[in-house]
Amino acid sequence: MIESRTFQRLGETKPRQFLGKIVAATNRDLGREMRAGRFREDLYYRLCADMLTTPALIDCLRESPGELRALLLHVAARTVGEAEAPELTAQVEGVVRASLGESYPWPGNFRELEQCVRNVLIHGDYRPAAAASGENESGDLERGMRAGTMTADELLRRYVRIVYDQTGNLVETARRLDLDRRTVRAKLRP
Repeated sequence: MIESRTFQRLGETKPRQFLGKIVAATNRDLGREMRAGRFREDLYYRLCADMLTTPALIDCLRESPGELRALLLHVAARTVGEAEAPELTAQVEGVVRASLGESYPWPGNFRELEQCVRNVLIHGDYRPAAAASGENESGDLERGMRAGTMTADELLRRYVRIVYDQTGNLVETARRLDLDRRTVRAKLRP
């Protein structure tokens, strides 16, 4: 029982005292999940004594654009050592600027950043699957917007597709775009 901090081992009847802490993590909006009936409110209030919210990497970088260099330097130092880290960091920064751009959303968060550093070290380049699949789509979208030749519905359909290609997940796409997941699903249909 969480409240009494006791438990029983399988096959035992004797209650034992639990002296540890329960740590639970999720990438879901639990308030929304409770309102939708997909997460028990009583369990939420048992677990939520100390809540830590970790912002997505893109949110950290929006607040402090210089943080990207510090993070790259940290990853590079762990990957190749302190002596070679500045050189690798500069190389990765160049690849990020040229291939991904300043507004790349880093859907894989810090783990993707680590993969980026490793890929640049090994291959000299980084092309994430999500960016590669949406590259032509986003270029077409930008050209269509500048030319004023797209309907609002077509614009939304293409934008939903780009974000979905980055996340690979209906719920996360809906969260990022502040849309209902059913709307996202409908816009993804051909």
